[in-house]
Amino acid sequence: PRRFRSRRGPLSPCLPLWPPPPLRPPWACRPMQPARRRPTGGLLALALLAALLGLSGRGSGGLSLRAGGRPAQRAAGPAATALRAARRPAKRKQKLSLAEALDREKERKQEQEGKKDEAKLAPEQTLWEGPPSSTEIFAPFLSCFLVIGIIPFIAAVNRQFRVKYKITDRRVSVTSGWDGKDVTEFSYQEIYEMKYGLRWLGYCADMRINLRDGAKVELFGLLNFEQNYQYIYERCDKDARRRSDKPPQERYK
Repeated sequence: PRRFRSRRGPLSPCLPLWPPPPLRPPWACRPMQPARRRPTGGLLALALLAALLGLSGRGSGGLSLRAGGRPAQRAAGPAATALRAARRPAKRKQKLSLAEALDREKERKQEQEGKKDEAKLAPEQTLWEGPPSSTEIFAPFLSCFLVIGIIPFIAAVNRQFRVKYKITDRRVSVTSGWDGKDVTEFSYQEIYEMKYGLRWLGYCADMRINLRDGAKVELFGLLNFEQNYQYIYERCDKDARRRSDKPPQERYK
Protein backbone atom coordinates (compact mmCIF):
# COMPACT_ATOMS: atom_id res chain seq x y z
CA PRO A 1 0.00 0.00 0.00
CA ARG A 2 1.03 3.54 -0.68
CA ARG A 3 1.99 5.85 2.16
CA PHE A 4 1.58 9.58 2.33
CA ARG A 5 3.74 11.87 4.35
CA SER A 6 1.89 14.00 6.89
CA ARG A 7 2.90 17.59 7.51
CA ARG A 8 2.34 17.40 11.28
CA GLY A 9 3.35 13.84 12.12
CA PRO A 10 4.98 10.71 10.85
CA LEU A 11 3.83 8.60 7.97
CA SER A 12 0.31 7.12 8.39
CA PRO A 13 -1.15 4.27 6.38
CA CYS A 14 -4.41 4.76 4.48
CA LEU A 15 -6.55 2.71 2.18
CA PRO A 16 -5.86 2.76 -1.52
CA LEU A 17 -8.05 5.12 -3.54
CA TRP A 18 -7.89 3.05 -6.70
CA PRO A 19 -9.38 0.82 -7.94
CA PRO A 20 -13.00 1.37 -6.69
CA PRO A 21 -14.97 -1.55 -5.19
CA PRO A 22 -16.68 -3.81 -7.74
CA LEU A 23 -20.42 -3.44 -8.41
CA ARG A 24 -22.94 -6.31 -8.43
CA PRO A 25 -24.23 -7.36 -11.79
CA PRO A 26 -28.01 -7.04 -12.35
CA TRP A 27 -28.44 -10.82 -12.56
CA ALA A 28 -26.97 -11.24 -9.07
CA CYS A 29 -29.86 -9.29 -7.40
CA ARG A 30 -32.80 -11.14 -5.89
CA PRO A 31 -35.95 -11.29 -7.95
CA MET A 32 -39.03 -9.45 -6.61
CA GLN A 33 -41.50 -11.68 -4.84
CA PRO A 34 -45.19 -11.33 -5.72
CA ALA A 35 -47.57 -9.98 -3.06
CA ARG A 36 -49.36 -12.57 -1.02
CA ARG A 37 -53.09 -12.75 -1.45
CA ARG A 38 -55.26 -13.32 1.56
CA PRO A 39 -57.63 -16.21 1.28
CA THR A 40 -61.24 -15.04 0.88
CA GLY A 41 -62.88 -18.40 0.52
CA GLY A 42 -63.04 -18.91 4.30
CA LEU A 43 -64.75 -15.57 4.86
CA LEU A 44 -67.35 -16.28 2.19
CA ALA A 45 -68.06 -19.66 3.74
CA LEU A 46 -68.51 -18.11 7.18
CA ALA A 47 -70.89 -15.47 5.78
CA LEU A 48 -73.01 -18.12 4.03
CA LEU A 49 -73.12 -20.21 7.21
CA ALA A 50 -74.23 -17.20 9.27
CA ALA A 51 -77.00 -16.40 6.74
CA LEU A 52 -78.27 -19.99 6.81
CA LEU A 53 -78.29 -20.07 10.60
CA GLY A 54 -80.17 -16.76 10.72
CA LEU A 55 -82.85 -18.06 8.34
CA SER A 56 -83.24 -21.25 10.31
CA GLY A 57 -83.47 -19.27 13.60
CA ARG A 58 -86.27 -17.09 12.20
CA GLY A 59 -88.25 -20.07 11.08
CA SER A 60 -87.92 -22.03 14.33
CA GLY A 61 -88.09 -19.10 16.81
CA GLY A 62 -84.71 -20.03 18.36
CA LEU A 63 -81.31 -18.27 18.33
CA SER A 64 -80.42 -15.84 15.53
CA LEU A 65 -77.11 -14.25 14.52
CA ARG A 66 -76.56 -10.50 14.43
CA ALA A 67 -74.44 -8.67 11.85
CA GLY A 68 -71.31 -9.27 13.92
CA GLY A 69 -71.92 -13.00 14.22
CA ARG A 70 -73.00 -12.90 17.88
CA PRO A 71 -76.06 -14.92 18.88
CA ALA A 72 -79.07 -13.02 20.21
CA GLN A 73 -82.11 -14.48 21.90
CA ARG A 74 -85.36 -13.54 20.18
CA ALA A 75 -88.31 -12.41 22.27
CA ALA A 76 -91.13 -14.83 22.60
CA GLY A 77 -94.51 -14.16 21.01
CA PRO A 78 -96.64 -13.67 24.17
CA ALA A 79 -94.10 -11.30 25.72
CA ALA A 80 -94.05 -9.12 22.60
CA THR A 81 -97.84 -8.95 22.49
CA ALA A 82 -97.94 -8.05 26.19
CA LEU A 83 -95.50 -5.19 25.60
CA ARG A 84 -97.57 -3.90 22.68
CA ALA A 85 -100.75 -4.06 24.75
CA ALA A 86 -99.05 -2.11 27.54
CA ARG A 87 -97.98 0.61 25.12
CA ARG A 88 -101.36 1.11 23.45
CA PRO A 89 -103.13 2.97 26.31
CA ALA A 90 -100.35 5.58 26.47
CA LYS A 91 -100.78 6.33 22.77
CA ARG A 92 -104.53 6.66 23.21
CA LYS A 93 -104.07 9.02 26.14
CA GLN A 94 -101.64 11.11 24.12
CA LYS A 95 -104.11 11.35 21.25
CA LEU A 96 -106.89 12.34 23.62
CA SER A 97 -104.76 15.04 25.22
CA LEU A 98 -103.83 16.40 21.79
CA ALA A 99 -107.48 16.48 20.77
CA GLU A 100 -108.39 18.29 23.99
CA ALA A 101 -105.64 20.85 23.37
CA LEU A 102 -106.93 21.47 19.85
CA ASP A 103 -110.48 21.89 21.15
CA ARG A 104 -109.33 24.37 23.78
CA GLU A 105 -107.37 26.34 21.20
CA LYS A 106 -110.42 26.44 18.94
CA GLU A 107 -112.62 27.65 21.80
CA ARG A 108 -110.10 30.35 22.69
CA LYS A 109 -110.00 31.58 19.09
CA GLN A 110 -113.78 31.65 18.96
CA GLU A 111 -113.89 33.72 22.14
CA GLN A 112 -111.35 36.17 20.74
CA GLU A 113 -113.27 36.48 17.49
CA GLY A 114 -116.46 37.06 19.47
CA LYS A 115 -114.78 39.81 21.47
CA LYS A 116 -113.50 41.41 18.27
CA ASP A 117 -116.96 41.32 16.74
CA GLU A 118 -118.42 42.89 19.87
CA ALA A 119 -115.74 45.57 19.81
CA LYS A 120 -116.52 46.31 16.17
CA LEU A 121 -120.22 46.56 16.84
CA ALA A 122 -119.80 48.70 19.97
CA PRO A 123 -119.03 52.39 19.39
CA GLU A 124 -115.50 53.56 20.17
CA GLN A 125 -115.34 55.62 23.34
CA THR A 126 -112.82 58.46 23.64
CA LEU A 127 -111.20 58.98 27.02
CA TRP A 128 -109.12 62.07 26.24
CA GLU A 129 -108.24 64.13 23.16
CA GLY A 130 -106.22 67.30 22.91
CA PRO A 131 -102.92 69.02 21.97
CA PRO A 132 -99.68 68.94 23.97
CA SER A 133 -99.22 71.18 26.97
CA SER A 134 -98.48 74.84 26.24
CA THR A 135 -95.79 74.87 28.92
CA GLU A 136 -93.24 73.47 26.45
CA ILE A 137 -93.25 76.85 24.68
CA PHE A 138 -91.86 78.78 27.67
CA ALA A 139 -88.25 77.61 27.54
CA PRO A 140 -87.90 78.03 23.72
CA PHE A 141 -89.54 81.48 23.98
CA LEU A 142 -87.00 82.64 26.56
CA SER A 143 -84.18 81.35 24.36
CA CYS A 144 -85.45 83.32 21.36
CA PHE A 145 -83.28 86.25 22.47
CA LEU A 146 -80.41 84.10 21.24
CA VAL A 147 -80.19 83.02 17.63
CA ILE A 148 -80.01 79.35 18.63
CA GLY A 149 -83.46 79.36 20.32
CA ILE A 150 -85.46 80.44 17.28
CA ILE A 151 -85.68 76.98 15.70
CA PRO A 152 -86.83 75.18 18.91
CA PHE A 153 -89.46 77.87 19.45
CA ILE A 154 -90.86 77.39 15.93
CA ALA A 155 -90.97 73.60 16.43
CA ALA A 156 -92.77 73.98 19.78
CA VAL A 157 -95.37 76.32 18.26
CA ASN A 158 -95.89 73.89 15.37
CA ARG A 159 -96.46 71.01 17.80
CA GLN A 160 -98.96 73.12 19.70
CA PHE A 161 -101.10 73.74 16.62
CA ARG A 162 -100.46 70.61 14.53
CA VAL A 163 -100.04 67.74 17.01
CA LYS A 164 -103.03 66.11 18.64
CA TYR A 165 -103.25 63.09 20.96
CA LYS A 166 -106.27 60.82 21.18
CA ILE A 167 -106.79 57.98 23.68
CA THR A 168 -109.78 55.65 23.23
CA ASP A 169 -110.83 52.27 24.60
CA ARG A 170 -109.28 50.55 21.53
CA ARG A 171 -106.20 52.48 20.49
CA VAL A 172 -103.88 55.46 20.93
CA SER A 173 -103.46 57.80 17.96
CA VAL A 174 -101.08 60.69 17.34
CA THR A 175 -101.77 63.25 14.59
CA SER A 176 -98.72 65.27 13.50
CA GLY A 177 -96.97 66.79 10.49
CA TRP A 178 -96.82 70.30 9.06
CA ASP A 179 -100.26 69.83 7.51
CA GLY A 180 -101.63 67.67 10.35
CA LYS A 181 -102.34 64.67 8.11
CA ASP A 182 -99.75 62.20 9.46
CA VAL A 183 -101.60 59.79 11.75
CA THR A 184 -99.87 57.14 13.88
CA GLU A 185 -102.11 54.77 15.80
CA PHE A 186 -101.61 51.47 17.62
CA SER A 187 -103.64 49.14 19.81
CA TYR A 188 -102.88 48.29 23.41
CA GLN A 189 -101.79 44.73 22.48
CA GLU A 190 -98.91 46.14 20.39
CA ILE A 191 -97.28 47.93 23.35
CA TYR A 192 -93.98 46.40 24.48
CA GLU A 193 -93.03 48.85 27.25
CA MET A 194 -93.69 52.43 28.39
CA LYS A 195 -91.38 55.02 29.98
CA TYR A 196 -92.15 58.56 31.10
CA GLY A 197 -90.73 61.65 32.79
CA LEU A 198 -92.81 64.21 34.68
CA ARG A 199 -92.82 67.96 33.98
CA TRP A 200 -93.84 70.85 36.20
CA LEU A 201 -94.35 68.65 39.25
CA GLY A 202 -96.66 66.25 37.42
CA TYR A 203 -98.76 68.81 35.54
CA CYS A 204 -97.74 67.10 32.29
CA ALA A 205 -95.19 64.50 31.21
CA ASP A 206 -93.16 63.25 28.27
CA MET A 207 -94.00 59.65 27.42
CA ARG A 208 -92.21 57.15 25.17
CA ILE A 209 -93.96 53.95 24.02
CA ASN A 210 -91.97 51.10 22.44
CA LEU A 211 -94.00 48.79 20.20
CA ARG A 212 -93.42 45.09 19.54
CA ASP A 213 -92.27 45.69 15.96
CA GLY A 214 -89.46 47.98 17.17
CA ALA A 215 -91.18 51.32 16.47
CA LYS A 216 -91.14 54.13 19.04
CA VAL A 217 -93.88 56.69 19.64
CA GLU A 218 -93.17 59.80 21.75
CA LEU A 219 -95.85 61.91 23.38
CA PHE A 220 -94.42 65.27 24.53
CA GLY A 221 -96.31 67.34 27.07
CA LEU A 222 -99.19 64.91 27.59
CA LEU A 223 -101.83 66.56 29.78
CA ASN A 224 -103.95 64.78 32.39
CA PHE A 225 -101.07 62.37 32.58
CA GLU A 226 -101.92 60.37 35.70
CA GLN A 227 -105.36 59.36 34.49
CA ASN A 228 -104.25 58.75 30.89
CA TYR A 229 -101.24 56.65 31.88
CA GLN A 230 -103.29 54.59 34.35
CA TYR A 231 -105.86 53.93 31.62
CA ILE A 232 -103.22 52.74 29.12
CA TYR A 233 -101.32 50.77 31.78
CA GLU A 234 -104.38 48.74 32.77
CA ARG A 235 -105.09 47.70 29.16
CA CYS A 236 -101.59 46.36 28.43
CA ASP A 237 -100.72 42.69 28.91
CA LYS A 238 -98.84 41.39 31.95
CA ASP A 239 -95.40 41.33 30.31
CA ALA A 240 -95.74 44.93 29.09
CA ARG A 241 -96.82 46.09 32.57
CA ARG A 242 -93.85 44.31 34.11
CA ARG A 243 -91.39 46.06 31.77
CA SER A 244 -93.05 49.48 31.94
CA ASP A 245 -92.82 52.20 34.58
CA LYS A 246 -95.49 52.02 37.24
CA PRO A 247 -98.17 54.74 37.37
CA PRO A 248 -97.27 57.89 39.34
CA GLN A 249 -99.73 56.97 42.10
CA GLU A 250 -97.77 53.76 42.81
CA ARG A 251 -94.30 54.98 41.88
CA TYR A 252 -94.17 58.08 44.09
CA LYS A 253 -95.86 56.80 47.24
